[in-house]
Amino acid sequence: MSEALTPTEPVAPSSGAAEGLYLGDAIHFFLNAKRAGGRSERTIDDYRKKLELFQCWVAVRLGGEGAVDVPYIDVGANEVEAYVVHLRDGRGMADSSRKNHLAVLKSFFETLRRRLKVENPFEDLDEVRFRQRAPKRSYLTKREAEMLLSPIAFQATSDTSTADEADAGAGDPKAVEKSAVSRSLAARDHAAFSAMVYAGLRIEETTALTIEDLSFVRGEEEVRVARGKGNKERVVPMSPKLRKSLKRYLKLRDELVPAGEAPTPHLFLNEKGARVTENTLRRRLYGWVRSSSIKKAGIKPHDLRRTFGTWYLQENPGQVRELAELMGHSDLSQVMKYALSDEKRARAGVARL
Repeated sequence: MSEALTPTEPVAPSSGAAEGLYLGDAIHFFLNAKRAGGRSERTIDDYRKKLELFQCWVAVRLGGEGAVDVPYIDVGANEVEAYVVHLRDGRGMADSSRKNHLAVLKSFFETLRRRLKVENPFEDLDEVRFRQRAPKRSYLTKREAEMLLSPIAFQATSDTSTADEADAGAGDPKAVEKSAVSRSLAARDHAAFSAMVYAGLRIEETTALTIEDLSFVRGEEEVRVARGKGNKERVVPMSPKLRKSLKRYLKLRDELVPAGEAPTPHLFLNEKGARVTENTLRRRLYGWVRSSSIKKAGIKPHDLRRTFGTWYLQENPGQVRELAELMGHSDLSQVMKYALSDEKRARAGVARL
């Protein structure tokens, strides 16, 4: 495989090179094409893993043990079809995961057909059908959101008397410091989760926020998402609940910055004063959910973002285009699922028949 290209316009193989094109080089070209198109490195890495898995499998299938690559022209509809079966039977992959793999392959082959004028095996492939399960509720109700956020807010505002005692020379300084950090982390969690629930931010967008992305100017309170998916920038009005949570966190944020060090411009910090990671926020969310009395199972960070979309359409029926802009979607179909996910309204609608 050739050396990595710079993330600009990908260089296509020379004219007439399709016959000598190998699958590995085709994958390399595809990834650079997507990178030049503005896909994030996270997305590029996901594409790479899925395509290299296909490359390894098809190389062994066509070339035998020890083979690592095959000519692109040798990959046909039969190989793609057999690979889908392999993902199910050989790797035990669920339908949802196989659909994702197939979607990447479809994009890969279509890009190669369009850019390099080579054959697309999908044109000869029969439609692959997957079992459709009944959709699960993937958002929080107002009550569930309160059950999640209220205990976090309580911890963020508790034990304030301990600091007063320390000022008077009483108490253990280490215990006081630990308590202050605990309050600050709780305030951070509340503000971060509120950014997802009340502004529809993705977890990676939340951890990327800087203090400069916030505006508390009266009448113009907003959150600027400067590093959204696909490098798209958007602005989300700041709801009163989010504003209150952010201001509480900002009052305690300095407790997370080591003495004598300049704070990072990132908004959400860890206990060492550095930018908090997505994994840390995930672990904290799972911990808060376990300690709550919420009965809904499997709550994930993206469910908080979905909550924003669902609540918005509940309060503003029909404003799909506005919601798409707020959530950073260019495809309106991506937000239609929020209009269909309100079980309570669906039941009420059926009851009126």
